[in-house]
Amino acid sequence: MIDDIVTLFMKSFSSKKEEVKQPLSEKEMEYMNIQKEIKELPKAKLNKCLKVAEHIAIKAGKYSLKYFGCPRKVSKKGKTDLFTEVDLENERIIREYLLKCYPKFGFYGEESSASDKSDEKRFTWVVDPIDGTSNFIHGYPFYCVSIGLAYKGVPILGVVYAPLTDTIYKAHVKSKAFKNKKVIRVSDTNKLIESMIITGFYYNASTDDDFLHDRMVDFANMVKRTLALRRDGSAALDICMVAEGLADGFFEYGLSPWDVCAGTVILKRAGGTVSNINMKEYDIFSKKQYIASNKKIHKEMIKVLE
Repeated sequence: MIDDIVTLFMKSFSSKKEEVKQPLSEKEMEYMNIQKEIKELPKAKLNKCLKVAEHIAIKAGKYSLKYFGCPRKVSKKGKTDLFTEVDLENERIIREYLLKCYPKFGFYGEESSASDKSDEKRFTWVVDPIDGTSNFIHGYPFYCVSIGLAYKGVPILGVVYAPLTDTIYKAHVKSKAFKNKKVIRVSDTNKLIESMIITGFYYNASTDDDFLHDRMVDFANMVKRTLALRRDGSAALDICMVAEGLADGFFEYGLSPWDVCAGTVILKRAGGTVSNINMKEYDIFSKKQYIASNKKIHKEMIKVLE
């Protein structure tokens, strides 16, 4: 009898060990290998890249100020997906400068064609020349220039510049996160019901009824379980609000790489975390649910959005 109990216990223990030791997927193995390569990147090189990105982000941002609330021409890529001549000119300014400084890097911008992103290049600049274009057009004071740098698709550096307040957020994978010259950290809030959360609705919410329904369900569930929920219309700046502790979390479904590449690095270096709905590393090209937080409320956010 005792032998049977011992055997049953050992089988149960062995089964649990096997569950813990589940092999990593091919994608997870690839990510781990990329992370090892990132650790070998020289900090001096990252510092230089950060300085270059900061310089051109500020230059492009100051140019955009002349047309804030009064762009000469507004065009449409979709029903509610707008762009202006300032988006195009800003991207041209940024692209030319970055590729002049780093001709071997790739460039992937919101206003560029997908062919500008080369999978063969290890380093790729990921740029939103104006994040919050609708706000910019209407004179709503919440937009930014976002410049990220990815290594084999993984964000390693970010600069977000808010021209209206002359505020620069920046970080790379071997630095602290800064707002101007001040080090920033995420909040200490540890309960979702006491948290301020930011969200957004991607452009297809206005044309895809099923997508809109699902997003409104997420919105309603989060409203019921948080202190407050906000939507300001610039994902890159929203993420920076979490990074400096003004908000406690952010989520949005369907975001593009240029929306999140820069902010992801800044938030992580400020002590925050980012994941998909499965608590796995977020792929910036996936356009799935993006969840960012101060770490302490992350599991609660996931539970609400599942």
